[in-house]
Amino acid sequence: MNNFIVQLALLFSPLYRKIGVNTAQMEVILRVKLLMDDRRPLTAFGNRSKKENNYSSWLNFLLLAVMGCVLLLFLFSVNQPYLSFTIYFGVFMAMLCLSLIADFSVILLDSRDNFIILPRPVDDRTFALTRILHIGISIAKQAVGLALPGLIFTIISRGGFAGVIFIFQAAIATVLCVLLVNLFYLIAMKFVSVQRFKDIVAYLQIVFSVLIFMLYYTMPNVLESAMVQQLDFAAVPWLWLTPSAWISGLQELGRGDTSLLTIALSLAAFLSPLVALWIMSKNFSTGLNATLSALQTSDDSVKVETAATRRQTLSDKLANILTGSPLENAGFRLVWNVTGRTREFKTKVYPSLAYVPVYFFFMFFVRNRGNAEGTWTEKWKNILAQHTYLFIFYFSLFTLLTVFQFITQSEKYKAAWIYFVAPIQQPGLLMSGVLKAAFVKFYMPFMIVFSVLGLAFIGLPVINDLLLSTAVGGVAAILICLFTVTGYPFSQPIKKTEGRFIANLLLIGLISAIGFGHYLAVNYEWLVWALASLAVGTFFLLLHFFKKESWEKAEFRE
Repeated sequence: MNNFIVQLALLFSPLYRKIGVNTAQMEVILRVKLLMDDRRPLTAFGNRSKKENNYSSWLNFLLLAVMGCVLLLFLFSVNQPYLSFTIYFGVFMAMLCLSLIADFSVILLDSRDNFIILPRPVDDRTFALTRILHIGISIAKQAVGLALPGLIFTIISRGGFAGVIFIFQAAIATVLCVLLVNLFYLIAMKFVSVQRFKDIVAYLQIVFSVLIFMLYYTMPNVLESAMVQQLDFAAVPWLWLTPSAWISGLQELGRGDTSLLTIALSLAAFLSPLVALWIMSKNFSTGLNATLSALQTSDDSVKVETAATRRQTLSDKLANILTGSPLENAGFRLVWNVTGRTREFKTKVYPSLAYVPVYFFFMFFVRNRGNAEGTWTEKWKNILAQHTYLFIFYFSLFTLLTVFQFITQSEKYKAAWIYFVAPIQQPGLLMSGVLKAAFVKFYMPFMIVFSVLGLAFIGLPVINDLLLSTAVGGVAAILICLFTVTGYPFSQPIKKTEGRFIANLLLIGLISAIGFGHYLAVNYEWLVWALASLAVGTFFLLLHFFKKESWEKAEFRE
């Protein structure tokens, strides 16, 4: 299969040579990269074995085919064919671009290639195009599984000729995804610093994750709206500027639509990959090797200020206020600072923080079927009257499960030897600082926002609700840390979590039960105040014993 793929890529050798690519070198590098891909063990589906899995590619293909079936929603939910294919290929390309940024950034930014390729006489254009082809082949394997359901649907609903056109459409969409994302990468690496570029990639992953989550809730409502069903594609000029509209023009051209708009969009679909490839090879590939070699520098290198000139940061002030011993203070500062500059941690945790307001908004404003005819003002009054705003108070607690799940993991986990040689007599104090830092940094911002909004829209009666939910959050944080954390912060290698499913399930059930009890008691002010006092006392009692915990389970792991 690899030989067939390479030979297919080499069909365009005359074009490669015209833009200054050494095709012989490109073929050798591409064959080696594909061979290495075949030997890489599958890490998805919970398979951590280092043995080869002959069925891994088929499992991945089936998963993508299921996702492709979901995309069929856009083809049969919109009455207008031109618009339906435009939306379909827009989402198709967005998913491929997301996969490229999230999963294949390691391939594009693999600085290890420079140990072998950089000392050899391989020019920048050859190296850049080889990376593009490598990523393109990887994406093409995904594109086949993703596009297969759409191809079958098009053949059944429109005939075999439309199916042939659909294959060309999917191929152009895939090529555009590869070229556009690589063009963005190359432009970014050319005009921003290496460290800044890494930050951009990390934050893009976070933004795309949140956008996918938002689309999951909004797209069905948008497709059902009269605005979409009655939209005249020809009367909306801004849609003509989207690549998915160019690609959908091919299907209309195949149906016999020879209008000037259809011909122009179809021509743009054919020319855009060639234009993007020419721009990238001619203007943005120069210096790629040098830039990638710079990526070998430390991921977290920062400018260190001297103690005499260093200003006291927010974390320093909070640590001095909230901690009572030097060891606890050190744990607080460590977690606060490292979580703020570790990209791996941010890309895994920050999306879950954004899910909270997004889920609440669409749950109660967009998908609130019971009050579908009401205005947003009426829905908001209904939320206040029924006290359903309490839901977000407790739902935000679930983010702590994600925080404590990843707070022990790090790519540089071997630096954790310092914990075991330092004279730490009371490890509970250290973990108490860790607990306070995670709670204050990742949960209290929600409660501060809720307090401002609650006092503005509800008034003083919301104070006891906020006090009770915050105290319950502190108790939950202690229990989560006790039963799900098995090591000191950033002391374990990055891996899939295992063996904590029952504990997480019980904690989720406990938080949900307490939240439901709060909802039942909300109309009795004296009861809420009593429960809040009890929860505050429980929190400080548990914190006292938490500081005395020996943490024998936090053993050193190679």
